[in-house]
Amino acid sequence: MIKLKLENLLAWIKAYHLEIGVGLCFLLPPVGILWLVVIGWNHLNHVVYRRAPFTLNLTSFFFLCLLVSSAGASIVQQNGTYLLIVALIAGYLGLYLYIKETLTLASFQRYKRIVIAGGFYLFLSGLMLKEHPVNGLLAFLTGTQFIGGSADNSEARLFGSAYNPNFTAFLLLLTFAFVITSMLGHMKNKEHQLLLYQIPLILVIAAAIFQTGSRSGVATMFIMTLFLVIKLNPKLGITCLGMLFAVRDQLIALIPRTEVIDHSALARKEIWLNSLSIWKDNTYFGTTPLGFYDSYLELSGKGVPHAHNMFLAFFAEYGTIGGLAFLLLAAGIAFKFCCLYFMESKRKQLLNLFMISIPIIFLTGILDHPLVSPQTALIAVILLASWDRYTEPVHVLQKSVAYIKRAYLRISLQTDNSHNVSKTQKNKSKY
Repeated sequence: MIKLKLENLLAWIKAYHLEIGVGLCFLLPPVGILWLVVIGWNHLNHVVYRRAPFTLNLTSFFFLCLLVSSAGASIVQQNGTYLLIVALIAGYLGLYLYIKETLTLASFQRYKRIVIAGGFYLFLSGLMLKEHPVNGLLAFLTGTQFIGGSADNSEARLFGSAYNPNFTAFLLLLTFAFVITSMLGHMKNKEHQLLLYQIPLILVIAAAIFQTGSRSGVATMFIMTLFLVIKLNPKLGITCLGMLFAVRDQLIALIPRTEVIDHSALARKEIWLNSLSIWKDNTYFGTTPLGFYDSYLELSGKGVPHAHNMFLAFFAEYGTIGGLAFLLLAAGIAFKFCCLYFMESKRKQLLNLFMISIPIIFLTGILDHPLVSPQTALIAVILLASWDRYTEPVHVLQKSVAYIKRAYLRISLQTDNSHNVSKTQKNKSKY
């Protein structure tokens, strides 16, 4: 009997090992990170030794460039600890390939539900942390230990089980995107009873994003909500945009920690300039995320964990090789995004979900670098792999060209018709 139960448990773990890893990223982040990375290593082993399919596209090319940069930095700097980054990037690549090959609609829906539940858990754990702080090894295992930046104001900002308020804001934004697109699907299907728990949930998540104190997180939430409204109803969206512009001063007042914006702006400027200097000193391979802190400390005498800008961070941490690969990846995603924006899709709900969630990665990266944490990076890798899997059957270039041709033909026909009508009226006026 015990043996049968054990076999059933192992079969369940094997069937849902990806979902278990995502859940552990919220409950026990170090365990969840290792769990997902091992999945990636295992699949990469199948690719190398068992000739499993390897998808070469912009995303996999990006990860390969990061591997080369990390290995090159380890050799140039003669620092063996940088090989940990090589192992981590290999896990990212393997996980991406695994998701790309095996993801189904059902497994993506489970991933989405786990992220939504995880976002709510971040809020609850953050509230409990303020009342009952945890220290030591337990705090590290549960993600409730503050890491990165000054801990002076950590108690005033929500961060739950993500180590840092900015990382929490990123995960909450993904939760916000998943919930709001799910609400739209239920409204379209007239499943109004399901909205009774989703409306309070979206309000809780929005309040939690404010409580993280992340200015980029709050701004991203407003931008993506407005973007979704414009996409669904352009007239209503433009009207809302005009109304928001009229009350812009009041909106700025809602942004968290407005009293330190000037100080933060000067600090960001200094960090960005020093990050450029670090890139200049490590042009080809960068410093890796492990070496950035030491390089910044040696340059300025201050300890800064990352560049606080995702675009600069990839150049400083992975050199010109990794930075250019990231720009190429971002350009490819932007091109695909623009092509799909105007297209209709049978799976409209998924299209809307990706349209609002994918830009979060880049918008939050303008003033921060949330993907420096493996916890957030792994969640983003799964989302990015799902996006590539979703758009793979769509021949974006061909369909976009066909769409442009249809639009041009429609405009031409309308122009010809109006020209013919005006010519007929002109002939009638002669008699």
